[in-house]
Amino acid sequence: MPQIKAVQTSIGELYGRDAVYLDHVHMNYPKKELVLKGEINGELATEAADDFVPYELIFTEVYYFNMIELDVALHMSEREYTQGSSFDELTDTPLLATIASARGKNLKHYMLKTYDDILEIACADYKMVI
Repeated sequence: MPQIKAVQTSIGELYGRDAVYLDHVHMNYPKKELVLKGEINGELATEAADDFVPYELIFTEVYYFNMIELDVALHMSEREYTQGSSFDELTDTPLLATIASARGKNLKHYMLKTYDDILEIACADYKMVI
């Protein structure tokens, strides 16, 4: 059964629609690398930081990337996008099982909820620079 766990960043867990703003998305297809840049509202981090904090998220060995506008996602009945924090790791998901079966890869499944969009990524790992 899928489990959802908030990702612990260097400024704590992130909660709320206004917690994460996304300004830049770059997919380097040959490297299978996804780079996201934006700002985190420090007031919505559990280890509060003042003001807005710039971030860069780098996902490596990306095998699945889906981006959907937030309000559209909230109207999709087959997915529960309202659970969890603004940045979660999901375990034991059908997506991970499919990738393991098709490619023999044991990956990680992340969901990032930004002010405007929800991003879902299956990858080997990520690095967050704040």
